[in-house]
Amino acid sequence: MTLRTRLLAGLAAALILAPAGASLAQPAPSLDVRLTPSRMDEAKGAGSLAVELRLSDLSVQAGAPLLTLPLVIANTATVADTLSGLSATDADGDVSLTVRDDPAKGMVWSRHWLAGRATRGPVVVRYIAPVDNTPPTRGSGPPYALRTEGGGVSGVGNTFILLPEDQVARRIRLSWDLSALPKGSTATSSFGEGDVALPDGPAGQLASTVFMAGPMKREPAAVSETGFSAAWMGTPPFDPAPLMAWTNRLHGWMSGFFHDKAVPPYRVFLRYNPINAGGGTALTRSFLTTYGADTKGDSLKGTLSHEMVHTWTDSDAGQWYGEGIAVHYQGLLPFRAGLLSADEFLEDLNDTARRYYANPLNGTPDHEIMPRFWEDSRIRVLPYDRGGLYFAVLDGKIRRASGGKRSVDDLVLEMNRRFAAGEKADDAAWIALVTGELGEGGRKLHETMLAGGLMLPQDDDFGPCFTRTTAKVRRFELGFEPKSLVGTTKTIRGLIPGSEAAKAGLRDGDVVTYAVALDGVQGDPAATLTLKVTRDGKTFPLTYLPRGDQAEVYQWARKPGTEGMKCAY
Repeated sequence: MTLRTRLLAGLAAALILAPAGASLAQPAPSLDVRLTPSRMDEAKGAGSLAVELRLSDLSVQAGAPLLTLPLVIANTATVADTLSGLSATDADGDVSLTVRDDPAKGMVWSRHWLAGRATRGPVVVRYIAPVDNTPPTRGSGPPYALRTEGGGVSGVGNTFILLPEDQVARRIRLSWDLSALPKGSTATSSFGEGDVALPDGPAGQLASTVFMAGPMKREPAAVSETGFSAAWMGTPPFDPAPLMAWTNRLHGWMSGFFHDKAVPPYRVFLRYNPINAGGGTALTRSFLTTYGADTKGDSLKGTLSHEMVHTWTDSDAGQWYGEGIAVHYQGLLPFRAGLLSADEFLEDLNDTARRYYANPLNGTPDHEIMPRFWEDSRIRVLPYDRGGLYFAVLDGKIRRASGGKRSVDDLVLEMNRRFAAGEKADDAAWIALVTGELGEGGRKLHETMLAGGLMLPQDDDFGPCFTRTTAKVRRFELGFEPKSLVGTTKTIRGLIPGSEAAKAGLRDGDVVTYAVALDGVQGDPAATLTLKVTRDGKTFPLTYLPRGDQAEVYQWARKPGTEGMKCAY
């Protein structure tokens, strides 16, 4: 009997044995998403994006949530308050919708659209999402929001795609109508070029998807559905092509380092950002990075490397792990790959060390960070800076204990394996791995880090070519209560007499906006801060150096006589 005959016989037997009325497994319900950008007004930085969702089956009871979208996610406002023309229909016609909002607290709070009656059968949802380049009033946040550049549009799904609240696995298809965009426009997303089918799964995967359409520029020019590709629009202040070619090489090297059998698909999207230039965010199979009017391409290498590390370091551990290991590797892996010089590696390391050791809040316990994450940039950077230096300390201890045969790499690769296999890859799993290498000393080191203890690598923890030294730097100091910069209206409170802000003329009660990333300003001792101040009906700029008293910080320098040595380990 041939294989085909056996399969047919087995199928026939299954049908004969099936109970009356039973049928074969039904295909998963579907969700079709169609995006139709309007023509973009480049002068005004505005436009719109028509969104249509077709769900083959979405049954909810009267008064139950039909759709949801964050109102604010990671300090970034969405279109939940500004979308227009929202309608929903099902097999019985129009479905009226009412709104219920979550309390405004935490990292995310959402709007829920409740069904006016029970729904039946297929549901079609339509609305218009505005595209608006106006600088966000809330200040710093990930570059999620819809914006237009070069006649096109881009954004992340978590700011403009309404989603059903269930976790039903669906067959999801994405399609575009680009007829209103300039001739030659194309579309791409985290999941591929143009019209694509996403992996079957919950609709929530659309929230972490980047969407871009318009007259795009690409690197490499011939785009493949596998491996690396980059896309951008408009005219950045630098040529992105060489930077993206560098990123492509790094992506291939990292793929081998993290034991991928093939180079996985990975897309980089570049956009202008008026508030947090140079920042970015890791998303599904992709990374969204940003530039400002004066950004230099090489300055983005650390950000690109950092976010790429996230592709291979998924875990259930805390932010200290995810961000800390990315900081640890962001300079180290390109240095090992020969894509950063020793001087460039040192610059990256010393930027992290300077910000950490000069931070007067670097003793803040880990459990206090998330509740205060957006209220103070000095708190916000701790999982990155302290986490990165913790991994350096740990790496040095493991290398010495094993005579150079083991390192943090081995533990990270094991965490990756466990996460991919569905095994425990949380804080407890990490502590067990560390304890296995270093005994109770490893556990004590970890507990010290979580409690806010100072993380200080030894002289040779970054390889044989570098030594620890010290330098003096003025501490980052806004000169007023940092919580003044939280929320839509930013009113100065707690002005410190004699501070640089006070000397520049800032006053309590001033309403301000700003257009720089405070995390970056905090790390650069020479960076000034410009506030747009409104006082007594008049608006004017005020610029000052946000620095206070001097602090001694640890730094690393090249050892004399090591020029011919292999420095990367």
